[in-house]
Amino acid sequence: MSPRKDSRRYLLWLSLVTAVMACAMAALLVLQVNQGAAIRKSQAEQVDALSYVAFQLDREYLRLRHTLDIAVNGKAAPDLDNLVLRYDIFVSRIALVRDGPTGSLMHDLPIYNKAMEQLNGFVRLADPIFAKNPVQVSALGGLQEPLNSMGIDVQEFAAKASNLVSNQLTAQNGALLVQSNKVIWLNLAQLLMLLGAAAAIFVRHKRQEQERLALEQLTHELREATVLAESANRSKSQFLSNMSHELRTPFNGMLGMLGLLEETPLSSQQADYIKVAQSSGEHLLSVLNDILDVSALEAGKMAISPAAVCLPQLLDEVDALMQTQAHAKKLQFSVNRPAYMPQWVNTDSKRVKQILFNLINNAIKFTERGSISLAISSTPSSTQPARFDFSCAITDTGIGMSAEGLGKLFQRFQQIDDSTNRKYAGSGLGLEISRTLARNMGGDITVTSTVGQGSTFTLTLPLDSITAPALERQASSALATPRAQTNPPRPTPALATAEPSAPAPTLGAAQPRVLVVEDHPVNQKLVGALLKRFHCHATFCEDGQQSLDTMATADFDLVLMDINMPVMDGLAATRGIRAMPSPKGQVPIIVMTADVMNEARQQSLDAGATDFLSKPVNAALFRETMQKYITLPE
Repeated sequence: MSPRKDSRRYLLWLSLVTAVMACAMAALLVLQVNQGAAIRKSQAEQVDALSYVAFQLDREYLRLRHTLDIAVNGKAAPDLDNLVLRYDIFVSRIALVRDGPTGSLMHDLPIYNKAMEQLNGFVRLADPIFAKNPVQVSALGGLQEPLNSMGIDVQEFAAKASNLVSNQLTAQNGALLVQSNKVIWLNLAQLLMLLGAAAAIFVRHKRQEQERLALEQLTHELREATVLAESANRSKSQFLSNMSHELRTPFNGMLGMLGLLEETPLSSQQADYIKVAQSSGEHLLSVLNDILDVSALEAGKMAISPAAVCLPQLLDEVDALMQTQAHAKKLQFSVNRPAYMPQWVNTDSKRVKQILFNLINNAIKFTERGSISLAISSTPSSTQPARFDFSCAITDTGIGMSAEGLGKLFQRFQQIDDSTNRKYAGSGLGLEISRTLARNMGGDITVTSTVGQGSTFTLTLPLDSITAPALERQASSALATPRAQTNPPRPTPALATAEPSAPAPTLGAAQPRVLVVEDHPVNQKLVGALLKRFHCHATFCEDGQQSLDTMATADFDLVLMDINMPVMDGLAATRGIRAMPSPKGQVPIIVMTADVMNEARQQSLDAGATDFLSKPVNAALFRETMQKYITLPE
């Protein structure tokens, strides 16, 4: 290609680039002009909004004065509900002027302090009267004089406030308009400079260098963005871990103590109050669990762990729990099983039950009368002999959903009725978690619904049927024998007397010794009460180092270990116990922690823990877990 043709091509390219840049600058000028128009429009709207605050105060004052006058001097019976309503609205308007974002601009008015002093004085005088139910009509007469006396000041305040706010906003927006005009002129100058310097800026031999630098800059920014995203994700995980521990720890004490209180002699009213408190606590805990599940799903840490599961037994457990909840709302609940269904399957029973519980709980929540049915079906796979399609259809006679409502399902934090006065509350996480779990297991959840007639949610999962684990009981017995051998022998009274260095008192052979390593006083009290009920002797330590010192001087049948503690955490303490010589180093250790994030279960087992319980701890599950390792007296 000749130099002349190359030069023409370069000039053509340069002219095109210059024209594009000129168009871009022109577009920017148009945007700046539009911004100025938007500021003018915003000015008018904001002035109206700020004026409206003062106007509302004045109008509600007149309404309250008129309603109070009718209630005191009217011949008909006073409408006290309307009077209370007018008073509440009037107080809200005072709060809006005093504390609202627009009302704060009025605080510099000379009339502001005088008017607010009268308004607050009237509220202090009127609050005790309106707080009574019913309102005493005889006491209302004393409110007329102070209410009437502030009328002129309220009206003057409203008028001056509107003028002041309007002037301030006009000045502010005027300054913005001046700045906008300056930007427009600067852009015009920049456009002219661009056109004049285009030939010097766009030099052909620098094009490739500029592109290379831009690519390197982009790569650098992407690396930084990746580092920031990873750091933010770690911070979020750490935050969720800390918050889950801080929230679940008081939940453990609250729900545990309520459970203990429920078993004490109570009146019917007290028992009802406790049930309401337990229900509220369990609801808060379920919301917290849903949030943690969503975080685990986002991080890819919610693993599916298939194992041998007795399918009829799993359905029996779902049936037993859901029957109780359905009967509490006087609903019928039935489980319809097919004539043939594999007995043993390879799946994650915990996740299957979590999905079914979510779906059936939703059906119960949105059904006021009628029934809920769980229909089970299984169809052999045509491609894999051992696989079959497992289907659970949950059908209710509840409120149903429209096509618009169906479109909101399975979306995080979405409610079918998202109005502020909706009847059915919830976090909007359960269905999204359930469908994500189902898809992670190779299945899905579908739904059909008709408004006023009910809904049907269908869970489908591909399951592999397996032979019954015939050696399961034998294996359990074989595991139980060595476990019993690892427990340190309980000292007889004679042996206990022979060891004066042991801090624990002498106990009979039928009373297990339990070392509780827990720093939270409420949890210490709760575990102590449960162990006392189980006829166990409890020794308490507040950190891991104390537990090692105590283990060195006394024998225990079981250790209950928290993780997050001062001085030494539970994982380090567990490793320290396991390093002790036998039989102390083989004592069963059950980790009990409110930390359910950061793979706490696996970390505990890796440190040498025998079992793991997450707080809040259910008393029945607590006893059942302890009985795996020690014999509890009846």
